[in-house]
Amino acid sequence: MATKKVTKKSATKKAATKSKSVKTVSKTAKPTVKKSKKATAIAKVKALKHKRVAMEPVGTESLPDMVRIVSGPSWVSELIGRRYISIDYAITQIEALDAEKSIAKGAKAVAKEMVAAGVTPLDTTEIESE
Repeated sequence: MATKKVTKKSATKKAATKSKSVKTVSKTAKPTVKKSKKATAIAKVKALKHKRVAMEPVGTESLPDMVRIVSGPSWVSELIGRRYISIDYAITQIEALDAEKSIAKGAKAVAKEMVAAGVTPLDTTEIESE
């Protein structure tokens, strides 16, 4: 019996190689966002306080001066977690809330003085309920 020698033609051929083209991808840096002087000052401090109310910068590309009220005393509890466009707006809200608090406190004190003097104010129920 004669044996044939088996040869594969593909074994003798060179394997086809794909040409690898190396693409150079240049990473472009994000465009620099112009920050105001206040935004850079806030970023340096990392936390800002006004009347025992702590604020932190949470600026974005479109609103770099944005701040969030993080913590504060109990009279500021309704503002905690809110974000404001700039620190000026946040301070304005804190000042307004503080003014309302002191007005209410002063009204109660005046009502007590009037009662002590013997003069009863007309709307004592409204003042005492606040």
